[in-house]
Amino acid sequence: MPGRMREVELVEVVDEPGRSRPGPDLPPATEVPDDVRTARTWVRRNAPWLVATAAALVGCLVVTQVVLDRREDARVAALAAIPGVVPPVDASIGVLWLAGPELAPALRSGAMVDGVLVGGVQEESGASTIVGLDPDTGVVAWRTPLDLPTPQPTPSSAWPEQWISCTPVARGSAHVAACVSQQVGEGVQGIPPTSVWVLDPADGEVLADSEVAGGWGLSFVDDAMVVARPAPEDRWEVTATDVVDGTSRWSWTTPRTDGTGAEEPSGTASLQSSDDHVVLVVDTRSWVLTTAGDPVLDVPLDAASWLQPARAGVFIESTWTSSVYSGTLLLPDGSRVPIDETASWLAVDDGSAPGVVFTVGQAPGGADGLSGRSARTGERLWHVAGTIVTSLLLDGTLYIATSGSLVAVDATTGRVHWTTETDHLPQQLSTDGRHLLLPGPGVTLEAYTMSDGALAWTVDLADEVRQEVAGNSSTVFVQGFQSGWHDPRLYVWTDTGAVAVLG
Repeated sequence: MPGRMREVELVEVVDEPGRSRPGPDLPPATEVPDDVRTARTWVRRNAPWLVATAAALVGCLVVTQVVLDRREDARVAALAAIPGVVPPVDASIGVLWLAGPELAPALRSGAMVDGVLVGGVQEESGASTIVGLDPDTGVVAWRTPLDLPTPQPTPSSAWPEQWISCTPVARGSAHVAACVSQQVGEGVQGIPPTSVWVLDPADGEVLADSEVAGGWGLSFVDDAMVVARPAPEDRWEVTATDVVDGTSRWSWTTPRTDGTGAEEPSGTASLQSSDDHVVLVVDTRSWVLTTAGDPVLDVPLDAASWLQPARAGVFIESTWTSSVYSGTLLLPDGSRVPIDETASWLAVDDGSAPGVVFTVGQAPGGADGLSGRSARTGERLWHVAGTIVTSLLLDGTLYIATSGSLVAVDATTGRVHWTTETDHLPQQLSTDGRHLLLPGPGVTLEAYTMSDGALAWTVDLADEVRQEVAGNSSTVFVQGFQSGWHDPRLYVWTDTGAVAVLG
């Protein structure tokens, strides 16, 4: 429209060779179309808002990632508290340190106690010692010699072998290490006494020591030591005392055991403790107590039977005859349900699926079939067939290693999430909470994702372990990637007696 001012945009021309300024033939300006001009005007007017929105979006992404990272850190920390879960690993896993033959026993029967690996070793002199190790480096933080009773002489060795096992026991907000020592080996007569040592994991200071006669029962629960000893009139007395100062917590005495009226009962006792119960077995009689000493069950046993805690307050009376299992579920309401299986041992149990108990059968080739049963009624909810090697439970999913596959099932319903075939027999199944860790052929480790069973990575550590063992190319691997009894790290045992600690 004549007389109307129009917005124009000046176009800068880049100098071309031989031309230092725009020539007179170039247009001085280019007119901007209305739609482009409108868009640019909107951008200019809303530039502050756009910048703020972009900044807010970036901030949200950063905050979201931080939240996710913190959740993952919290999840990893929570998993670390679950017995059997190994520290996080990936394809860069390698040898952290090498334990020589003298320290290997501490790894085999030691325990992680407030960040220190506490275990027993036997010196070349024959003397027994408790050591505290840094689990990441193998550095010996402290050594505490044991003053053991005079051992029995044995024909096979100048120095009788001592089996030393340690376990963490709660003590206020921290833990102490309770270590028990007993003479073992050929030529040992009868049942030798057991020495008990309670140590501070920080410096190895001995806080308490005692001796339990051979044939008595011994276990630990909460912050107490539980002992079953013979009592007058053919009974057994079970007492719980403070693990450090010996203060009495509770005491309970069994009914008469064999009805003979003998002054002292015959036979031997064994004690087994779980989170909530203590199981006492004396020959063909067993009792279940709460950790507060209250009696729950009185169960007579056959000569080939035993009683063991399962899950969710269920106990299983199992019998082994003619290469098969038979048994009875003892439910919390007192009901008894006969089954042709026994309790299934879980490598990891995070406590999820609390209403389900797991049982396995038996066949000539090993454990045959795994069942999930209602802990309330004993009814079989689902069943997985095949030769069962081991299994672990996390977040309501049961991961099962069979002779030729990995299977993930819903622990409550039995619905199969996924199945992955394997071309070798698994020897064990471990997890760091992100992957299922399966030993492969030789000294290879395979990692499978827990969501779908896909192979994430595999690594061969044979050469690295051989190099660590003084470069000995003839090293024989006795057992690869064995997780410890109390310490969940992965180990490789060799024929030299040395153990490679992995991480």
